[in-house]
Amino acid sequence: MSIAQAGVTAPTTSAPTHRTINVGRVSAGLALNTLDKVPTKKEVFESTQSVKVIGKKQMETAGPAGGAGQALAVAPGVNTQTDSPAGGSRTTISINGMKTGWSNIAGNANDGTVMVTFDGVPMVDPAYGVWGSPEVPQMSMIKGIAVTYGPGYPVNRWFNNIGGSINFLPLQPTAKAGASIGGFYGSFNTRGVHFNVRTGNIDGWSAILAGGMTSAGNYLNGYGFNNPSNNYAYYAKVIKRFHGGHFSFGAYAARGVAYRPLGIPVSPNSNVTVNGTDANGNPIPGPIYSQQTTGFYTTLPYSEYWKEAFNTSYILYSKFYDHLSRDLTLHNLLWYRHGSREHLHYNYYTGGYSNVALNQYYLAKSDTYGDKLYFTDRLPWNTVSFGGYFLNNKYNSLLEFYNSNPTQAQYNPIIGAPVNGSLAVPNGDSHSSYMYMTDLAAFIQDDIQPVRNVRITPGLRVVTFNTNFVNNEAAQFPLNGYNNGVNSYGTSGDRQPNSSTNFTDVEPSIGANWQITPNVAVYANYSTAYKAPAGATGTYAHDLASSLRPQSSSQYQFGVKAYVPHDGLLNRASFGANYYHLNDTNEIIPIPVVSHLYSLFASGSSTFSGVNLYFEDDPLYNIHVFSNLSFEKAVYSNYVNPHGVSYDGLPVSDVPAQTANIGAYYQWYHAGVVYEPRIWWQYTGAQNIYNNNTGAPTNQKLPAFGIWNAALRVNIGHQYLFAALHKLSVNVDVLNLLNKQYNSYQYISSGGYYGVAGQMLADPGMPRAVYVSLEGHFA
Repeated sequence: MSIAQAGVTAPTTSAPTHRTINVGRVSAGLALNTLDKVPTKKEVFESTQSVKVIGKKQMETAGPAGGAGQALAVAPGVNTQTDSPAGGSRTTISINGMKTGWSNIAGNANDGTVMVTFDGVPMVDPAYGVWGSPEVPQMSMIKGIAVTYGPGYPVNRWFNNIGGSINFLPLQPTAKAGASIGGFYGSFNTRGVHFNVRTGNIDGWSAILAGGMTSAGNYLNGYGFNNPSNNYAYYAKVIKRFHGGHFSFGAYAARGVAYRPLGIPVSPNSNVTVNGTDANGNPIPGPIYSQQTTGFYTTLPYSEYWKEAFNTSYILYSKFYDHLSRDLTLHNLLWYRHGSREHLHYNYYTGGYSNVALNQYYLAKSDTYGDKLYFTDRLPWNTVSFGGYFLNNKYNSLLEFYNSNPTQAQYNPIIGAPVNGSLAVPNGDSHSSYMYMTDLAAFIQDDIQPVRNVRITPGLRVVTFNTNFVNNEAAQFPLNGYNNGVNSYGTSGDRQPNSSTNFTDVEPSIGANWQITPNVAVYANYSTAYKAPAGATGTYAHDLASSLRPQSSSQYQFGVKAYVPHDGLLNRASFGANYYHLNDTNEIIPIPVVSHLYSLFASGSSTFSGVNLYFEDDPLYNIHVFSNLSFEKAVYSNYVNPHGVSYDGLPVSDVPAQTANIGAYYQWYHAGVVYEPRIWWQYTGAQNIYNNNTGAPTNQKLPAFGIWNAALRVNIGHQYLFAALHKLSVNVDVLNLLNKQYNSYQYISSGGYYGVAGQMLADPGMPRAVYVSLEGHFA
């Protein structure tokens, strides 16, 4: 955390203390903007939506090495699951049960239903529909996170907001020049550095450059290999102010690389040893592999199995804002994004003693550009925003299973380099395709205030999804189609021909907020939203295009909010409680099978309902407290597995029945030094487990777990430092203070990894971790 927040008085807001350049405010009546700024507590209070802002103070719960996934865990109704201490590894993130990211995919019915943006720019691949948390691995450059529950206002939506949205607001150029630099070291050989430099205002121009990098081992390790990861992120932005408006240019680059271990068997089975199987599928003698026998956190030897995953995102964007007249303003966002995901995968455990493929290579590349233009007109009784956006996306997906030993396999060219596809794998086990997407949207968002304490926000959006699918298998792998005498291309059914789809849908929404007192309001909203069928290595490749439909959601919420600037022990205090009900339909549910992760699909619809509560306050000048609590029920109203068996009424997997956290920060000043101890508790309730063997949800549960964490920061004032160094901060974080041993994810295996169907596999949560960090601020 920047030591700009240090001082005699406890910080009373999550925003940095640096004064940012005023880039203009559209009007007092405009619907809450979650894409261009960190909403204030008062703005959230006055809105008709359910929005949670995670500021710097609560982002600190992620620890200095944590990335986007760890930072989001503090919001109500948000659950995260990862298998690494640092931000370079993938994380599954859910908002009220609707998901993005992918740490594990078994039964992941609602993946890709949450939009993720950086400074308002979409980071999600339109064709694939999923975002990877390694795209935001460095939280030091993030000013705040705005989490919207449900589709939100049409003016803030992109192309997959059906379950919610997350906007990462980076640090902004400031009026005053300055800089900060910091570093940390801790458990699992985790280490990193970060910085930001601000030019201040120079003739109306101002700029910021920020960045950071982290490398780490892993608490999941075994037989001399620690499953390392590394990541970096860099960001730059320049703003030019002029009379009535501003324009800006931004650039962002991020990359995360991590070795991803397999789930560990929970209980021993004599057929699963650390040495794998022979050519006949029989276990090779050795230690029986499980959490109970070889160690709770022990992973397979590198010589038996490894998987390295790369996630990259590059963004260029420009924003323009101008008062065309006293009441009419123009907003424009032009952007380009290149993203890629790459897997290198080696499996000697079940393939090393026969002639099946040992290696997997996967590369997905996405290029997207677009423009969003809208106007805001301030009228006597209301404020209307209207406009739209277009985007074009090209997505290329490439998958090949092969052997590196030419004596075992035939020659196949792949991206210009020789590899050897195995003849023993049926029909080549490969995939190559392109998807070309054009998305269009037009919207109108009204914000009506007939009286001062009432706000009504009707909205309407029309969306169009145009998709062209090209099966490139024959061109990419000309020999694979004739393996074993079979003249067909693709893996395990991914053989659909070229196809096109066009969908147009209408999304109505409405919300209302009534401030029954200056500090208490009741609110309600209703909305519908759609997203295109997505996933190049599934859906269009596996299913007939005529059978595909946009995934859609309809949601209503109602609740109460409170905001008290100052009244006794309530200082900048905010409180919220709401009930939500969401129907998610036309789901395409991936079911992993041996050697190919997207070969079978279930279909279904699900219903999510629950209650979210939050509270935040500074009861005394040197005390900050926060708490979040959620209760949720998620069931399938319809679920049919690939064999046509119905499991209607069963619970949606991996959705905790409750989540909660509570924390307190205290500041004590002595002789020019501020001491800040912090303690917080994170709780994840029981969640249902997916059965990959039957391709269905179950009533079996992963037990609940609660984790205590603590930290101490010491802020040293400038009187003890040299002139240029304004403040110095030393921080010690202890995560999982009591060293609780728990599994954060479990599922029932179909036997693809270890050759034994029905075995329970798990990802353990992180044990105790200690980090020491140092940060200096130069005024």
